[in-house]
Amino acid sequence: MTDRMDALLAALDAQGFKSGQTDSGMWMFSRGGTMVTYYRTPEIFGEWLDLIKLLNGAGLVFPPED
Repeated sequence: MTDRMDALLAALDAQGFKSGQTDSGMWMFSRGGTMVTYYRTPEIFGEWLDLIKLLNGAGLVFPPED
């Protein structure tokens, strides 16, 4: 799962998002006045899809286009 999160964080950083994780494990992603929070690091396929859909709605292009 670490590789997936690393790839996602790299794409977020490259596209100008700020990312961080709280002590409780919640993730926060922001760019241009829009903030997305997710309650933990995704563990199952459906959670990854949910998080990526949320971030796509906030402007993330993932997977990155060539």
